[in-house]
Order: sequence, then structure tokens, then C-alpha cells
Amino acid sequence: MNNIFLYDQPILPKEFSFPKNYIETAKSHSITNLSPWEFLYSDMARSLYYYGSMLTTYHDRYLIPFAMANDLSGLFNDGYVILACFDGNDYSGDPKVYFHDYGYSGTIPNWENRYFLKNFDE
Repeated sequence: MNNIFLYDQPILPKEFSFPKNYIETAKSHSITNLSPWEFLYSDMARSLYYYGSMLTTYHDRYLIPFAMANDLSGLFNDGYVILACFDGNDYSGDPKVYFHDYGYSGTIPNWENRYFLKNFDE
């Protein structure tokens, strides 16, 4: 797991930058077990697949997936994937983290009422 994939800059919003602690975590591979969560930086194909999915799902906001919960046993979220995504519209260098739940079938909540974490460190 020597290579990390942090997306090629041309596909990300120009002003967006990843949080420093996320980049350091990816480079050092310092977090090894967050089961059922796993980082996407080690899998370019999955990163791009989920990034494309977020682009087609949310037309008003860039969501940049960086981790996923994928528990096929169904114990966690009935087996549906949950993505942790950086807010690509946040150009502060310390963006909020939003979640996309593939198991949720209701109407998409507006951004003001949506659950989020203040940043990667939180």
C-alpha cells in the first residue's frame, strides 16, 4: 500500500484542498483499523466510482468521498455503503465532512439540516 490516490487536481474544484491531517494520515497509513470504515485513498477505481456517483447525485454541491463504511453482514446500516465526503464547496483547507447513505430512501435533506462533522479531525 505504497501509493495513495488523492484525486487528480483537474477533477476537483480549483480552490479545494484536502485537510493537512488527512494527507498526513494517507501518507503514513497511520490508521489501520476503523472497521467497518476504510479509507478510499488506497483504491483509485473505487475513489473515482464514488466521486462520479456523488457528482450525479448532488448537483448543487461537490462531495469528495474519502472513506466508506461497507459492512456486507448487514450489522452496520443493513449492508448499505455509507460514504464520508469532504465538502468540495469549502475552500478553507479544513472542510466539513458530510455523509451519503446509500440505504436512505427519503428525500434528500437540505444542507442546513444535514448532519455533518466540523472537519476531518472531529
